[in-house]
Amino acid sequence: MTRILSLALLFALVSAVSAGPPNILFIISDDLGTNGVGYLGNPEVRTPAVDALAARSLSLERMYVASPSCAPSRGAMLSGIMPARNGAEPNHTYVRDDVRQLPSYMRELGYEIVAIGKIQHGRASGANFDHEDRAISVESIGKVEDFLAARESTKPLLLMVGIRDPHTPWPTPAFEHYDQPELTLPPRFIDTPESRARFASYYSDVEMMDDQVAATLAAVEKHLGPDTIIFFTSDHGAQLPFGKWNNYESSLRVPTLAYVPGVTEAGTKSDALISFVDWVPTLIELAGGEAPESGYGDGQIDGRSFVDLLHGKTDHHRDYVFGTNSSAAHHTYPLRSVVNKRYRYVRNVYPELNFTVQSDHNPAAGGHPMWRSWVALAQTDDAARNFILNYHQRPAEELYDLYTDPTEQNNLAGDPAHAQTLRKLRAVTDGWVRQSGDQLLMYGRPMDVLLPVGD
Repeated sequence: MTRILSLALLFALVSAVSAGPPNILFIISDDLGTNGVGYLGNPEVRTPAVDALAARSLSLERMYVASPSCAPSRGAMLSGIMPARNGAEPNHTYVRDDVRQLPSYMRELGYEIVAIGKIQHGRASGANFDHEDRAISVESIGKVEDFLAARESTKPLLLMVGIRDPHTPWPTPAFEHYDQPELTLPPRFIDTPESRARFASYYSDVEMMDDQVAATLAAVEKHLGPDTIIFFTSDHGAQLPFGKWNNYESSLRVPTLAYVPGVTEAGTKSDALISFVDWVPTLIELAGGEAPESGYGDGQIDGRSFVDLLHGKTDHHRDYVFGTNSSAAHHTYPLRSVVNKRYRYVRNVYPELNFTVQSDHNPAAGGHPMWRSWVALAQTDDAARNFILNYHQRPAEELYDLYTDPTEQNNLAGDPAHAQTLRKLRAVTDGWVRQSGDQLLMYGRPMDVLLPVGD
């Protein structure tokens, strides 16, 4: 049973700098991978607002989402429960009505809970915010300012701002200041002019996201003041090959910043393993409440508070973080994965089937021209042909050493030197699937007919 601390104890726990429970700003961007922000080491993308926030924040550099698509990722974030348990497992589905979500916990602590932009995915009634406005973009960049300027409530505020960028569609043509021939492409990419144009468009949309972050931070500083707790994160990686809808680092690891005045140290980093389901108990504890118990029973959640990590009381949070994909329609290909400090294990649940997403077979998808350029090159280039075949036809298991191979190029699952690690992570995954009641469901069937890549 969830226990809520008395108001007297709540006020005693809050920093002396604050007159009451802290206001909290939670910003979440859409489809932003770790390669899409400057502060994580990419000098080519322009994210001045996010970089400035990083300079005064703690960077949580190993935050992993529960699933690499919007609905299951956000459902896990708001419920503290993994997709197979909360009901939002494939994309465009919803957390079950009987599953308690973050606004309910925070409301019980006396908070006003406001969502501006895309926070939950789907129906408006799912998480029951006190105020919800789903439209925010560069064109409506003043919505946070307008809301805060007109706000009359004296309750502490949890303000959740969801920025749709850099979700597709991306600006076409891309901003001129991205010199496409000079861009550095990821290792898992085929270098064609269409690939460079696509990447420049992605960076251009990231810039639009950064402009909205800047406007949000300015409005919060003006109306809520400098004692506001600020978090910034993303729901999963970019809609690029081996990003969104996959279970790799570029799919599940997201940029995350924590600014807790008087607590977090400016410009610091943590490599502790954290899961997206940990947001619910962490926000509850920061607000002065006691989080639900973690476990697999009724009333228990998968999340664990990382407040001690924010306070510098520990440098460790989890031994393992699990990932899942059970999406439908264009993206049907069940995946399960686990990551520890050093290794990532990926299980392709039905390796006899083809991996496909929108970019590689939907002519209406924004990334399809890039894919077609890859297929055209594969007619005469053996490396491109093998790349595409390996993209579609994946082995039952994958194992990567993130210390020596951070971009996951070398699958070690068949290497005898890593057999013990493979067995251990396989067993860890089996145990998690069994304990959580995950049925490894497939919602539809992957594409059977692939674009031709030569005889």
